[in-house]
Amino acid sequence: MQAARSRQQQTTRWYPNANYFSGMKPSDMVAVFKQVLDQHYSLVDSVNAIREQLAGTKSKPNGPPPGSGPSDTMLLGLRVAPVDVSTLADGTKLTFSKKDGNFQFK
Repeated sequence: MQAARSRQQQTTRWYPNANYFSGMKPSDMVAVFKQVLDQHYSLVDSVNAIREQLAGTKSKPNGPPPGSGPSDTMLLGLRVAPVDVSTLADGTKLTFSKKDGNFQFK
């Protein structure tokens, strides 16, 4: 509530009163309202474009976030190739493949 009040105090807004329109010709009043509506519709178009842009970027991720899946396993800062742990046997060695730039179980 306090933050809303401070924002309202910082923003100064002008609103017309009855005296403002008393000396205006109808054509002047139409010009003023046209300008106000042009600004309003321009803002509405901008907001709608931003909403469309945001709606297009919201998509579900295809998998776990980077760094949390088996293909993202790191050992001493180097990647370890994914492996099926059910196929590992005694004597399996972890070797570094220079070609791929990662460790592999062989």
